[in-house]
Amino acid sequence: MKRVKYSAFTLIELLVVIAIIAILAAMLLPALARAKMKATQANCLSNQKQLALAFNMYATDSSDNIVPYGAGDGYWTPPNPLTWNQAGQSSDASMQAITTWLKTGSNDPLYPFAPSVAVIHCPGDVRFKKTPGNGWAYDSYSKPNSVGGAAGWGIPATYTKLSQVASPTLTFAFREDVDNRGYNNGSWVVTWDVNTPSPGHAQSFTWVDPIPMYHGNVSTAAFVDGHAESHKWTDGNLVNAGKAMATGSGSFYFAGPGSGPDYDYVYNGYRFPGWKP
Repeated sequence: MKRVKYSAFTLIELLVVIAIIAILAAMLLPALARAKMKATQANCLSNQKQLALAFNMYATDSSDNIVPYGAGDGYWTPPNPLTWNQAGQSSDASMQAITTWLKTGSNDPLYPFAPSVAVIHCPGDVRFKKTPGNGWAYDSYSKPNSVGGAAGWGIPATYTKLSQVASPTLTFAFREDVDNRGYNNGSWVVTWDVNTPSPGHAQSFTWVDPIPMYHGNVSTAAFVDGHAESHKWTDGNLVNAGKAMATGSGSFYFAGPGSGPDYDYVYNGYRFPGWKP
């Protein structure tokens, strides 16, 4: 009888193939993670652009008035107890509840110009997936106190009309923000000392609200003129605080830098009446 030969992989050959697959996966996974991060950053920039356009359209329809503190933040401040992640409530049900509220109950001044609840959410912001009852945690942006805000935190006055803004291409209109109270209750704040200089500047500030890092060490901002841009942060304390706050932990009044490129970036963007370079 003729013997039939069967060919098969040896154990060593199988182990080699598995090792090669593992090496390729280890090489590809970081690249995929970076690609996902870039995608969330692009979506976030689009959101910021839409908010900036809504900000400008509101002023056009409101005799040049900037959407004021409280009213603008009302876009993403749900009435109690309408939280995003309630026990027994699915994400779809939460989205429907918030959308209905924005359309019929909020009387929010920005919503008619950017009529989508998704525009206030960075896809890298996953705080809303936390334990039910932890607050809404779906809003990812705030206005700084210097534009349509309330005087205080060392700021002698805030811009209330669009035409007052001296450098609209350089002045923040919205920044990524996070509030450990569950939603962004107020504005994005740093405390100014207009009478004390800092390195390279006539005035100074200290950090209050961390900058959440939803896409690595990069965050986004919208400006009064309507454009949006990204900024890569380099200071270790600032990045660590931002990454902690992006997960829903961390605290305010962190030890951010008192000089350097990150400090200069915020200093130059946080402009108000009486601001000096």
